[in-house]
Amino acid sequence: MSSLRSKTVKGVASLGVGKGVGRIISFANTLILARILSPEDYGLMALAMVVCGFITFFNEIGLGSAIIQKEHISEEQLNGAFSISIVISLLLYVLTYYFSPVVGEFYQNPQVGEMLQWLALSFVFGAVAMVSNALITKNMLFKELAGVELISIVLQVIVTLIFALQGHKAWSLVYGHIFSQFVRASLAIYFAKWRPTEFGRFKEALALTKFGLTVTYSRLTWYAYSKSATFIIGKVSGEKQLGIFSMASTLAGLPTAHITSLVGQVTSSAFAKLQSNLTELNKVLFGFTAGIAMLTAPILAGMAVTANELIPTLLGDQWHEVIFLVQVMAVTGFAKALSPLLTQALTYTGKANITAKYTTLCSVVVPSAVLIGVIWQGINGVAIMLLGTYFILTGVLLVLCKKHIALNIKQYLQQLITPVVSSLIMAVGVLVVRLCLLPYLDNALLLLLEVLFGMVIYFLWLIYVQTKGLRQLKSVLKDLGLGANKLNRWPFNRVSD
Repeated sequence: MSSLRSKTVKGVASLGVGKGVGRIISFANTLILARILSPEDYGLMALAMVVCGFITFFNEIGLGSAIIQKEHISEEQLNGAFSISIVISLLLYVLTYYFSPVVGEFYQNPQVGEMLQWLALSFVFGAVAMVSNALITKNMLFKELAGVELISIVLQVIVTLIFALQGHKAWSLVYGHIFSQFVRASLAIYFAKWRPTEFGRFKEALALTKFGLTVTYSRLTWYAYSKSATFIIGKVSGEKQLGIFSMASTLAGLPTAHITSLVGQVTSSAFAKLQSNLTELNKVLFGFTAGIAMLTAPILAGMAVTANELIPTLLGDQWHEVIFLVQVMAVTGFAKALSPLLTQALTYTGKANITAKYTTLCSVVVPSAVLIGVIWQGINGVAIMLLGTYFILTGVLLVLCKKHIALNIKQYLQQLITPVVSSLIMAVGVLVVRLCLLPYLDNALLLLLEVLFGMVIYFLWLIYVQTKGLRQLKSVLKDLGLGANKLNRWPFNRVSD
């Protein structure tokens, strides 16, 4: 099992490099676009994407996840899965194209419907590469997956920026998305080196659809509640308020979305391989939970305490309403960063029905919280309501994991003590720096000093006070193949293996 852990850790590292560079480029592009495009442009794209994203889940009806989860799969089943996915995608494209004007009428903006007609092309691209994407993950080809991620993001950034500079406004986001989906599909097919040998074989793939449909249901309910804020705010408060909320959500979600998604892509295959050994699976789960917390907690805490300088410096004064939202969403983001790993552990150990029950609960509770929040205090009220809601739901998820995969909740929470305490100490230190230097420095310089002081405080605390985090980092580096001579140097010589 140690070789599987090592391979999984290396996969996270490889994928992390590719995604990390891509995210940095994408983030820089977002900052540039924020000065070219308006909140209304982002709001229009968010409205179109919430519908497009929902329909996308019907594209493969969970067949990709079924391919990953199944221990042995035949060529006939792969051909059948490919055939089913193609037929469904073409049907969805046609239906979406002809019914998209209804979406425009619902939002009282025909441009939303027109954008959706173009975005529907991504259904076909996704279906063509569905089997290839699943095989890349199943076979743990993480370097190839990193290449797909990086190249598609870079090209999306280039295309989006070119069209934005030419004055295409919200449409620049549409064109960039479509092109990236085409590139992503083409690269996945190239790296997977799998080609369908015949069309049809629908019967052979039916065995995969039972698991796949359960996964699809979970994803649909997850999407319904995760995008409920976009849907409700867009309808109740309009495109501008939605654009502001979407920008705040994008910024606050950057660290969690990147880290959680890359870990999730890697651990799905590891959980599937360990589904008959829950003791070892929980060890892997604890390790990655600690790793996610060590990375996300300080970043989210840092965003919360530096938001007053961060937002004007990065986006400009026209986005000042984002500040409070980012502060609240950064705290919420910690719960949202941990939940996906737990649901993956349930799903890929064959407990997809439990995940479905949990996401069903969420699909009722979260939209209700959003609706109460937007009526109470607008988009600020939504952020506050979601803060409490997500932490309560995470507690429910832990109880389900205890029952169905023998998760020890006490041991799980122990993984969070070091990163949470260290991040709180760091946040207090940054606030002290801010109070002392605020009268003397402009936003940009103050932000730089806050970040530097925060990093120093966090790492010194881990090295000299709460050394458990340093021990966990040493273990990860050992799995990555770092030599013993390097791991015996400072600061790792302060802790034992």
